[in-house]
Amino acid sequence: MKRYEEIMEIALNRLIFFPSHEIYGGKAGFYDFGNVGARIKRKIENYWREFFVRKHNFYELEGAIVTPEIVLKASGHVEEFTDPAVACKKCGKKYRADKLVEEKEKSYVFDGNKEKLEEKIKELGIKCKACKGELGEVFFINLMFPTQIGYDGDKAYLRPETAQNIFTSFSRVFKVEKKLPIAIAQIGRSFRNEISPRNVLVRLREMTQMEIEYFFEEGKDEVEGWEKVKDKKFRIKLQGEKEARWLSGEEFLKYFDNKILAFFLVKEWEFYANLGLKEDKMWFRFLEDNETPHYSKANVDMEVETSFGVIEIAGNAYRTDYDLKRHAEFSKKNIEVNIEGRKFIPHVVELSMGVDRLMFCLLEHSFVKNEKGWSYFSISPLIAPYEVSVYPLMKKDGLKEKAKEVEEMLKERFDVYYRESGSIGKRYARGDEIAIPYAITIDYQSLEDDTVTLRYRDDGKQERIAIKDLVKKIEENIRKGKTKLE
Repeated sequence: MKRYEEIMEIALNRLIFFPSHEIYGGKAGFYDFGNVGARIKRKIENYWREFFVRKHNFYELEGAIVTPEIVLKASGHVEEFTDPAVACKKCGKKYRADKLVEEKEKSYVFDGNKEKLEEKIKELGIKCKACKGELGEVFFINLMFPTQIGYDGDKAYLRPETAQNIFTSFSRVFKVEKKLPIAIAQIGRSFRNEISPRNVLVRLREMTQMEIEYFFEEGKDEVEGWEKVKDKKFRIKLQGEKEARWLSGEEFLKYFDNKILAFFLVKEWEFYANLGLKEDKMWFRFLEDNETPHYSKANVDMEVETSFGVIEIAGNAYRTDYDLKRHAEFSKKNIEVNIEGRKFIPHVVELSMGVDRLMFCLLEHSFVKNEKGWSYFSISPLIAPYEVSVYPLMKKDGLKEKAKEVEEMLKERFDVYYRESGSIGKRYARGDEIAIPYAITIDYQSLEDDTVTLRYRDDGKQERIAIKDLVKKIEENIRKGKTKLE
């Protein structure tokens, strides 16, 4: 069984994630998160809020999902938010054309030229995967979901990204705050009507994004906290280089001179490392000139090695003043700011991170099979679905009642998983499987001296702890990321 198949088996059986509406056969590209998965996902989002928004006093908004067509004409999505597709001449099955080529030629990068792409498909002898039929001409499909506002009202779309709410809200925020820089953050759903969604959570039609738009005056890239992070390092593949190298934030400025972008690269690396992505399997990639959008001065993606190949989980971009200028043009509104007599449209650095792909990468990077044959996820206590489990050794002789008392005490501070049926070994295995880092067992000694056994997920070792010290001990372990006794 392949690695991702083992992950899917646990995901389905332990209510982490599963196909939406599966009793009707489901639709590709849509997944529901069960009790365990929804908890992990929410904790990723909450940690992002803590790490980026609260610590830096950034603003947060929650934007509407339905977006009027005029907004997406201004952003360019109506004309340009497309992917190249190709259909089988025999059975009609459609494919994402550039991805077919990438599967054969890993280094291939689509440059927008459909004739070159058609030539590549013929040169590589690519046929229909379903019936081996010949593929037709490449054509472009817009990836947005259309809808309308009102019974026969204005045309609209489900938003393809969360950024446009932030751009169209900027003037309102600035009128209140009257200062720059301003960083506005948002977590929310985006929708992309993918031609061929696949690879579980990697390519979805409905997804969650965590995004920050940092507005500043061009040429003034000083950012609060820079001195604390400028010497911290991250791995990056620079333009024209195939191997990743370690650079500090300060060293990155030699290749692109903007402290705000460098600051976010340092912080993003730290965020992902804290959550448990393996540093030898992730890197930033400075996009080549032919990959960089026309509105951007620089794009730097975060890429992660997985069993599905290398996937992008975040995009960082210096978007200049392109977006606000376009919205000023299409809305006929003045979006200029006035600071000490200087009138201008701010520039923007963007940090856009996907939750669903990140979650899959975290599950894969943390997937473990121990010496007992148990499979489980060794994810960080920061995002575990439950921080601690509580098990009475048996359901009699007052052990269950004592366990319930401990559970109630711990629930004041933690998410607690309680089970009383099955052997203690099976309960440990079940808790490990869904990534619970700490297990507390109530045994007969607990009734005598108010102590319990605290078990660590990643080495199975145990220590004796007084019940009164449990909260402090678990908090300390979470803060240190400690999941082994030693």
